[in-house]
This record gives sequence, structure tokens and C-alpha cells, in this order.
Amino acid sequence: MLSYRHAFHAGNHADILKHLALLALLQQLRSKDKPFACLDTHSGNGFYQMDAVEARKTGEAGQGILRLWPLADSLSFQDALLRDYFAVLGQHNCAGLNIYPGSPAIIQSQLRDQDRLTLMELHTTEIELLRQNFRRDERISIHHRDGFEGAVALSPPTPRRGLMLIDPAYEDKNDYQRVVKTVQAVHQRWSTGIIAVWYPLLGRSRDQSDWLKQKLRAMADQVVIELCVSPQSEEFGMHGSGMLIINPPWQFAERVEAALSVIRPQLTGH
Repeated sequence: MLSYRHAFHAGNHADILKHLALLALLQQLRSKDKPFACLDTHSGNGFYQMDAVEARKTGEAGQGILRLWPLADSLSFQDALLRDYFAVLGQHNCAGLNIYPGSPAIIQSQLRDQDRLTLMELHTTEIELLRQNFRRDERISIHHRDGFEGAVALSPPTPRRGLMLIDPAYEDKNDYQRVVKTVQAVHQRWSTGIIAVWYPLLGRSRDQSDWLKQKLRAMADQVVIELCVSPQSEEFGMHGSGMLIINPPWQFAERVEAALSVIRPQLTGH
């Protein structure tokens, strides 16, 4: 299925959770001099306009990052990870928040000269935008391919130290099964790699998050972090999302949970 475009959802509460977790992982990889490699299986195009037709149509950013941005200074004072997250966003914005950086841009912001990033995208429109946005960075390679297939084919990366982000749209119900099979295959080839899996929390009749977590529970050391912004409801769709991290760095979960405790009241209204 190639109908999904992240421009409709950029900057929503799921992006906030995903990118806080991603930034925390990257910072801990950077804490050592050794080089690292990152793989992003469903990259999108990398940058999103907050005033674009797509963003205005859903208004999801208005319930997400646009709630937090006016409070960035005070929130940054309360938590170091939030401070660094807002600083990354600020790198792409002169006044206000006009551009939201997607996962490829978040990762790029943390790369050193010796680090490498592999981006994968199957959507024909998104891949061209992705190439335009990152064509000048020699540390980054871009693949027009299915992210699930590419994740396995490109594992283990060089260098072997690093992480993989797997965050499909889950519009196709088969994505849940494909995530499990992909994570199992990648972990078998790259047992030391950090694997970060994003998943949505949906209405009871459509939610498969418990099934996904149960299938991956037996695999290595892992942590689960979730952010819910409203009660579970069939009517309103995604009420939250989660990140399942295999081989998490030491104290990673504590850092992300601390940041979420600061912003959760702003996103939930209580």
C-alpha cells in the first residue's frame, strides 16, 4: 500500500514520542568515539511544512508539537532531552515553527563525520523529495525499496554499532506481521544492534499493539515506552503510540520517561 504520506501527520504526538526516543538513542551512541550506523526503514521525505495543505487538513500538529513549541523555553529548562529536541527543531526554523524535521533529519543532526545513515522509502513521490533533501550529505545513502526487505538485506550494517528505526504506517494490517518477521530476521543477523519499533495505539477493535509486544517479548533485552494523549476510542482513532526498543542503552528509558512526564500534561490537557 503506497497511499500513506506522513505530511498529513507530521508533528503529531506520535512524532514527539518517536523523535524524543530516537534522539536519546543517538545521543547515547554519540557518547563514545566509535562510529555508528543508522538505518531508517520508512523514511518519508525528511522535512514537512507545518502550513502545508496536508498538515492543515488533519490539524494533528496543532494537538502535538504546535502545543509545545510556544512553551519550548520553559519545558527545556525542566528537562535536558527536551532542550536538545527543541534545539534540533530550531535548527530548521528561523521564526516560529514552519518546518518539522522527520526521522531522517533528526538522525542527520546527530551524525559525525565517521557515522553513516541509510534511508529507505518506497513511495515514488516521497523518494524523490527524500533524495532532494539529503543529496548533498555523503554520509547518507538513499534506497528506493521496501523497508522491510531492505532492513534484512542491509543487516548487519558497517559499522556494526548502531540502530535501526522501523516505523511503518500500519495502514496495511499485514504490517504487524511484517514487523515481527523483520525484527526477528534483523536480530538474528545483527544481535548487538539497537532496534527501535514504533507502533500505534488504536481503538479496541483495531488495536494490535498487545499482539505485537507479545510476539517480540522473548527477544533479547528490551523496553517499552508509550504515550497516550486521550482515552481509547473507536471514534477518534489513534489515542497514543509506543516505542519498543531492543538492546536499549543504559538508562535510556529513564531519560525518555522523564521528558514525557514534563510534556504529558500539555498534550493531554491534565
